[in-house]
Amino acid sequence: MKAFKVDLDSLSYWKLSAISFVLGLLMATTFAPLHLIFFLPVCFSGLLILAGKSKTKWQAFFMGWWFGWGQFIAGLYWIGVSFTIDAEAHAALIPIPTLLLPAFLAIFCGLTTLTLYLLKVHGIVKVLAFASIWTLSEYIRGTIFTGLPWNLAGYSWGNTLPILQWTAFVGIYGLTLFTVFLSSIPALLMEPAYSRKAKNRFILIDCALIAVLFIGGAVRLQAPDLGVIDNSQVRIVQPNNEQKNKWKPKTRFTHVRRLTELSSRTPSDAKYLIWPETAVPFFLTTDERIQNYLKTFVPDGGAIITGAPRKDPTRRLYWNSVQALNADGEILGKYDKRHLLPFGEYLPLRWFLKASGIASVIPVLDNMSDFSFPEEGASNILKVTGLPPARVLICYEVAFPWEVNDEESFDWILNVTNDAWFGHTSGPYQHFLTSRTRAIEQGVALIRSANNGISGIVDGYGRVLQKFLPTQTGVIDGQIPMPIENRTLYSMTGETLPLSLTLLFLLPALIRRFKNQI
Repeated sequence: MKAFKVDLDSLSYWKLSAISFVLGLLMATTFAPLHLIFFLPVCFSGLLILAGKSKTKWQAFFMGWWFGWGQFIAGLYWIGVSFTIDAEAHAALIPIPTLLLPAFLAIFCGLTTLTLYLLKVHGIVKVLAFASIWTLSEYIRGTIFTGLPWNLAGYSWGNTLPILQWTAFVGIYGLTLFTVFLSSIPALLMEPAYSRKAKNRFILIDCALIAVLFIGGAVRLQAPDLGVIDNSQVRIVQPNNEQKNKWKPKTRFTHVRRLTELSSRTPSDAKYLIWPETAVPFFLTTDERIQNYLKTFVPDGGAIITGAPRKDPTRRLYWNSVQALNADGEILGKYDKRHLLPFGEYLPLRWFLKASGIASVIPVLDNMSDFSFPEEGASNILKVTGLPPARVLICYEVAFPWEVNDEESFDWILNVTNDAWFGHTSGPYQHFLTSRTRAIEQGVALIRSANNGISGIVDGYGRVLQKFLPTQTGVIDGQIPMPIENRTLYSMTGETLPLSLTLLFLLPALIRRFKNQI
């Protein structure tokens, strides 16, 4: 260990930065689909040690920034794949999601190591502060500029369901706090102020805490099957329709026909057909022709619940929507997407881009049309005759845990998405895990339909009862699992507990810093 320390001290700042960048790349492998969780202590303890070598504020900031840039380049590369769908129009913009977006997101990692440098604390107090500041920066990343709370450290446990159970109590941010803390304790092996006995004690405590998390979650998973909601037979359709031809006038009806063929290919007692995001590339609420066509495929006494765009019949307004159609061709209910994707579903600061001439220089921006935000008073809950109320989340809305809770009660989550944009990359796997975590946090079932991605049925403990992988096409027949009795602590308290724990972890560092200034 002493030889390693000497070697590290002898390296230049740029070599240390290169190591930080590589650690960030390794951090991306802890997320879906790989979940190489043994890299967690290597990455976080390594970053903490490297940050301690910083001699200036700028060095401290960029030590974290290099780590973040590596993590987000490797972890979010799949966003760039969506720009190849219409390569002629978008290929030139690929560096924006693959390099510039990670560079921006890395700022939050840089601010973490900078703040830690300014606190000037050491030992276990430093580890506590690091976990707290990292989690707080993730909160900011999840909210600023509409937010992108993707690949939080807590999601590394996606293949370790017992530990993922803790999101039912402290949410994904609370689990992120625990993950960073436990993964950073090995950095204390490099603390000269601690004896070997003290260092060994810290490592034993670290292992014991991980064991407690695992055993506690495993005990929770011993709960019996939740049973199913009466008369909730669903058929989830995963059509794998090609994205590049979806909206072309000559081919878009073939996508609808493919959905109806898959839905009726084999006999089923399903009363409700669940189709993905924008599965019907027509304005379903105002297009009587498509309503009359689809109503013939609605199961008796049931409905087709599908993603479809919606437009206002009198104004130039459009919504990315989920709608339920019955056998009479009537729309039983609808949900309009609330958390729209910047540059994907609307153009931020359109007035500035037009006034400055930037939009005219980049034709794809100038031609972009916007979806609208929901009308005031619109409900988040979809109520369909015969089914209990569902909290609907379209595509990446499911990434925002604090937005799932609602004033109206709901008994299950419906997540529809179209991951065909991202091909067979890590993106659809990360997206499914995010959706699955929302089910655990809320203690309710997840019914998920993806055009090309991972469709499935998940119960309130996060147990995957059925699923399709991105390469599969077909239908999943099943019933909606019952919600957990009395629901979860997180569903009742939201971010209050995880945020309080995060601030509590920071308190010793603030007290010590204050005393040093007196």
